[in-house]
Amino acid sequence: MKSTISLFLGFIIFSCSPLASEEKTNSNLFKISEINLSLDDSTALDFIRTSYLFENDTEFLYHQNEFKKSIQVYNLDLEILEKEIKYPSTPPLGIKTAQGILVINSDSVFIFPTLTVRGSLLINNSGEVLNRYMPPRYKSIEESLVNHISFGSMPTILSKGKLRFIQLPMFDLSNPANISDEFKFEVSYDIEANTLEFVEESGFPSFYQDKIWPGSDLQVSRIEDDFERVIYSWKYLDSLSYFLDGQEFKVFGGSKYKNSEIKPFTMVPEPEKEDIAWVENSKYYGIYFDPYRKLYYRTFQFPGVYDKNIILKEIDAKKQFSVIVLDKDFKIIKEVVFPGGIYNVYRAFVGKKGFYLPKNNILNPELQENYLSIDVFDFTQDEEN
Repeated sequence: MKSTISLFLGFIIFSCSPLASEEKTNSNLFKISEINLSLDDSTALDFIRTSYLFENDTEFLYHQNEFKKSIQVYNLDLEILEKEIKYPSTPPLGIKTAQGILVINSDSVFIFPTLTVRGSLLINNSGEVLNRYMPPRYKSIEESLVNHISFGSMPTILSKGKLRFIQLPMFDLSNPANISDEFKFEVSYDIEANTLEFVEESGFPSFYQDKIWPGSDLQVSRIEDDFERVIYSWKYLDSLSYFLDGQEFKVFGGSKYKNSEIKPFTMVPEPEKEDIAWVENSKYYGIYFDPYRKLYYRTFQFPGVYDKNIILKEIDAKKQFSVIVLDKDFKIIKEVVFPGGIYNVYRAFVGKKGFYLPKNNILNPELQENYLSIDVFDFTQDEEN
């Protein structure tokens, strides 16, 4: 039986306005550099499916180009496209539509197909297939489907010989009976044993269970640190949770700008009411581990203002957000506020120099389709400098 230990580390919840642009800990104090990557006409600016690699004292960003059916390798130090790796993309052995990638080293790149783990590939830097993974089929199509994400704040990770996937529900989320601990958000594939299993601790927390929520917010972000801890960050929960030696630990990792608790719907909402809640609810998006500084970064999205005359994607792009910085013991060090309309919080990643934020926000006035600009932030810098 699992036990739960709460480690709420001496916090105060502040009730304050979401307009925090004048805070001392604003983002400009921590920006250390900018990266500019030139993109060709066949490379979309959204850069959804990426994986970072630091190897031979050089930083690389791998990008899966669905149009080209290739993996583009960008040298971030030289700001160039260093090479492109064509991967098999035609049936029966290729991946027709890729869902995500995971780079282990320059000669080992995983590529994952959509809606399944079966058929995932491991290729080398020439695009040659090193392995193709074929876990057993289940009796029903529904059981065989794995609606894994494998990018952004829900990456697939390799841990102790197992690929761990975050999947999203495919059932009716408006039925509160479905929001239970029975569904597991994480699926583990044992490479050596060629078996799939659900990760027991990845079910809905009790806060969510038997209630109705905006469906698009029923997600979890997950990372693994250097201390063999797998940490979960739920969109509506101030606490972070992790499991170690069969015990669940909870630690406070909330934003001081959160000014209200999120409440569920009392009945199945009309589409517009669900849109309003999705826009106006504050939420935590991602949890990231910085192995170079032994820090955690948690992104928090401020409430937006709903306007039925503006498309949801643009309303979302206007939102301010913050990065909560925690030390290796999960003590909050600082919270850094970022303006809306410039950065794409959904494409953030961690690298050797710090926290990397692409500026491919659709409302960025300096946006150029043939360039991807990335600002790099080091939150360990002295704020007084």
